[in-house]
Amino acid sequence: MGYTHTAYIGVGSNIGDKADNCRTGIAAINRCEGCMVEAQSPLYESEPVHLECQDWFVNGVARIRTDLEPETLFARLKAIEHAMGPRPGQVRFGPRPLDLDILFYDDRILHTRLLEIPHPRLHQRRFVLRPFCNIAPELVHPVFGQTMQSLLSDLKDGDKNAIPYRCDY
Repeated sequence: MGYTHTAYIGVGSNIGDKADNCRTGIAAINRCEGCMVEAQSPLYESEPVHLECQDWFVNGVARIRTDLEPETLFARLKAIEHAMGPRPGQVRFGPRPLDLDILFYDDRILHTRLLEIPHPRLHQRRFVLRPFCNIAPELVHPVFGQTMQSLLSDLKDGDKNAIPYRCDY
């Protein structure tokens, strides 16, 4: 396979062994036919946003090469999430054993009923931008025309924390 596309995947968990859940999710992506993990950020502990009365998350970002189209990749990521266990109560922004989001897919801009690329809130989330800057700080957002480092520097999110996780990969 030629792996003709580059995608960035956000990874997060706040239930169980959060770091292991993130690593397991990344490994599952790498085992997916048509995908190869090319790089992964360190993990960060992050304060929850939106629904703040829950455990902190562990988050990271992976860069993958893929031959899958965005919709197929999205379906595979949702299957990996499902295999890790259900989200208690199915609350949006609530606790979850694993969350996998397509942040970017090449420089495509895509809006469908199920999928929006680039991820519509990544520019507002320190827990995405901080690990993203570990692997691609100069990547330019195709909508905003700013690098990931610039978006992180300009972020005004009430000083939500994203601190390095206590162990390395």
